Amino acid sequence: MICGQSQTSAGKRSDDIPIEARQLDFDRIIGGTPVPSQRKYPWVGWMGTAKNNFICTSALINDRYMLTAAHCVQSNLAGTFYVTLGSTNLFQWPAGQSIQIAAKAIMHPNYNSQTLQNDIALLKLQTPLNFAAYPNIRPICLASANPIANSVVTIAGWGRTSGTSNALPKTLMETTVNVLSLPTCQGIWGSTINNNYVCVRATGKNICNGDSGGSLMYKTSRGYYQSAGVASFVAGSQCLPQYGGVFTSTASFRTSFILPNTRDAQWCATP
Repeated sequence: MICGQSQTSAGKRSDDIPIEARQLDFDRIIGGTPVPSQRKYPWVGWMGTAKNNFICTSALINDRYMLTAAHCVQSNLAGTFYVTLGSTNLFQWPAGQSIQIAAKAIMHPNYNSQTLQNDIALLKLQTPLNFAAYPNIRPICLASANPIANSVVTIAGWGRTSGTSNALPKTLMETTVNVLSLPTCQGIWGSTINNNYVCVRATGKNICNGDSGGSLMYKTSRGYYQSAGVASFVAGSQCLPQYGGVFTSTASFRTSFILPNTRDAQWCATP
């Protein structure tokens, strides 16, 4: 089995966006469309502190670990999370197709909630996922380099579809955005932005596209998907589209954090 296979075919300077104005708990996809089948992104899951308590999005990366944001787990490090996989419906989990598994968090040891650096975490599932029993659930691959500027990337999540409404869609939504160059991103967010981040933006869209912790999905020229980033922060509670969204780079933490903390997992082959 290989990873990343879908089973279906310039803003203001950073001085204008102080850290306290950066929004962490963004949970909306604006300008998105419903994902037609769970098999399109079979690694996307959601997490909460109870079986029916939605907090953040996450992505399956092997048989035992989910990738998410540190700020999603910080308040419950000693507690239990529940991960749901196998359904596009936030409120319905078909038997035999979807599964909820208890998990414990592993937060990056240097996560800084003030500067938002190292905003990445893992969820270790209580029991490894049996892929034979759930053929519709598959892991995403990990990127080994950041996508280049102007690359088109995808985000999927169950967040609000309007910046002025708190209502959640029941169906997984998706949209595409464009990767910004590092200088462009620094022009928006300041010089603290480096290659540990991936910034995205899209004309006419609110690119706070999905829940915190969701993966930035990059489709390679060979047709498989990589997690290129983990949703970290946006500008303000309205997820202002002119500033875009900022993601923790998966590639930057692949060998220093992700792989060392997942040695007991079974990884799928990269195409």
